[in-house]
Amino acid sequence: MFPVFLAQWMKDRRSPVLVLVFLAISIGATLLSSSLMGSNKMKIDVFGDQGLTKAEAESWIDRLNQSEAYQFKLRDEKQARLDVREGRVDVAVKLMAEDYRMIAAVDGPNVEIVERQVHAVFEKELKLRAAAEQAKDASGFRQAADHDLQQPALTLRTQSLNGQAIAKYDMSVHYLFGFTLFLVIFTIGFKVSALTSEKASGIWNRVILSPVRKTEMYLGHLLYSSLVGFAQIAIVFLVFRYGFGYQLGEQFGMLLILGALYTFAMVAFAMLLAGVLRTPEQFNSVLPAIVPIMPMLGGVYVPPGTLTNPIILGLAQIFPLTHALQALTGVAIYEDGWSDVLMPAAKLLLIGVVCLGVGINLMERQKA
Repeated sequence: MFPVFLAQWMKDRRSPVLVLVFLAISIGATLLSSSLMGSNKMKIDVFGDQGLTKAEAESWIDRLNQSEAYQFKLRDEKQARLDVREGRVDVAVKLMAEDYRMIAAVDGPNVEIVERQVHAVFEKELKLRAAAEQAKDASGFRQAADHDLQQPALTLRTQSLNGQAIAKYDMSVHYLFGFTLFLVIFTIGFKVSALTSEKASGIWNRVILSPVRKTEMYLGHLLYSSLVGFAQIAIVFLVFRYGFGYQLGEQFGMLLILGALYTFAMVAFAMLLAGVLRTPEQFNSVLPAIVPIMPMLGGVYVPPGTLTNPIILGLAQIFPLTHALQALTGVAIYEDGWSDVLMPAAKLLLIGVVCLGVGINLMERQKA
């Protein structure tokens, strides 16, 4: 086993480009997705009417920006209209002293969502103004109303079952795990393809004549593929935790163990694919076609709960990425323990055992 393992290590030490490229892409893709998401707020361009002073416009923008879902920014009217016309943004808002107008080229869902938010802010403010005008002391009424809104008589507080505050879902951590698990599949797949290449080129048959047993040959290849995949996952996690300050929870050891389980399951899945396909060329062409489907079904690109189609959810259960992402985000964001992630971890182990057994059996049948 160890001679086969060392042979693979010597090849990668002479040419480590492939592993380093996928490692760099994992880090770059996560940083890019996080920067695009920013604070998870939808950015909306705003410009004022000719009769609206800058102070009034800024006052409305301050009220609009009290929402956690939107970020309204004052821009030049000509540029804001041009961005809408050319499709760079979905909607812009024209502010007036006591009214507004939605500027949109297409009546899409984002336009309706933003309109509801703006309407709610204007309705609330105009009602307060109307009530203040009817009061004897308009200034005192407004101060009392603002105080009551900031410190209401009744408040609603949500807690988890154990009495702690409910953690806010962090999409940057979600993307970190999603893109890391996604890109490591390529690294593992191309390492497993080295085994099929050796069988096709005849190296496998020559090694069989040596004292190395067939079981040791399989273990050497699979152990090395697993180690490379796990090293890539661990390095990315360490870089983002200590280099970029990502909050990955207090159970970093659990994250590494789950990463190791996922690596095992993906190596086994790659072995199954190599057993189904007959040549290295087929494997190297089919793998890049199948891999992009996994994050789409597994919910890497969208927040949890977005995918509701039962067929998609059922197909997602086939792939290890779905269960690994669920377990990792649970540990990092919600501080889940082993009892909470037992089911996805067991599914990873089951997928790995089944795929590995069937894959090796199919490869042996091909040889016969």
